[in-house]
Amino acid sequence: MPGVDPVGEGDAIRARVPDVLRTYQETRANVIEGGIVDRELKRLCARYLNGDPDVVDFEGSDRFDERQRAALGWAQAIAWDPAVADDELWERLHRHFTEPELVELGYCMAIIHGQLHWLRALGVRPRDEDVLAL
Repeated sequence: MPGVDPVGEGDAIRARVPDVLRTYQETRANVIEGGIVDRELKRLCARYLNGDPDVVDFEGSDRFDERQRAALGWAQAIAWDPAVADDELWERLHRHFTEPELVELGYCMAIIHGQLHWLRALGVRPRDEDVLAL
């Protein structure tokens, strides 16, 4: 595509401190967009963290498979209620993910969750489809 890629609001703010922008771009490239966990699963978890009504009620929905439900349960534990990370959740997580995948997915969700809160505090409201491009 000719031209210059647009810069999102988050990167425009981060660019005020070039080292912050560079560090976040590396994290985005290596963990959020890249890595060993499927990007679409990360996107689904990010939509949950952003409050997407199509994802928030994942437990009672038949739209998600068991692997997706386990990942969304992990997102819930990380972002909202660590007590959800009980033995049953850990059993489900280990049934569907390797330990390296759990580390990457958990770190990805922690970064996205923090970025969402930070950007909201600055008045930026990412759309669900833009949540991985924060």
